[in-house]
Amino acid sequence: MTIFEKDPTETTGQKLTRLGLGAGLTFMGVLHFKKDSVPSFASIVPPWVPGSPETVVYASGAAELALGLSLLTAPRARRASGLGTAALFAAVFPANVYQWREGIDIPGLIDTDAKRARRLPLQIPMIVGALYVAKK
Repeated sequence: MTIFEKDPTETTGQKLTRLGLGAGLTFMGVLHFKKDSVPSFASIVPPWVPGSPETVVYASGAAELALGLSLLTAPRARRASGLGTAALFAAVFPANVYQWREGIDIPGLIDTDAKRARRLPLQIPMIVGALYVAKK
């Protein structure tokens, strides 16, 4: 038995949530490595976060890729992947708050006060979804 095999305890809802979160994280993780996206992501790294903003962008992108791919391909690792995803969503929340408070735009994506404000409460269902995936 490997982590890549089907998890017989996983519900259909958990599977759909796992795959949705996995696809979203994988997509966003790839964006963290696109040369023209790095400055936008770096602009929302709060100044109190240690390291250079670019290093933080690459590290968070690597975490998103690893968790996303794990969610997509390793059903039997869903507990660890789900808990890691919930932790990641909680860890990046301060960047979203910083972006909202400072009015920082990500052109074409989050470029209005309304979009910045709407983004904040969206973290809650994403964390809840990740915890739902992790539930055995």
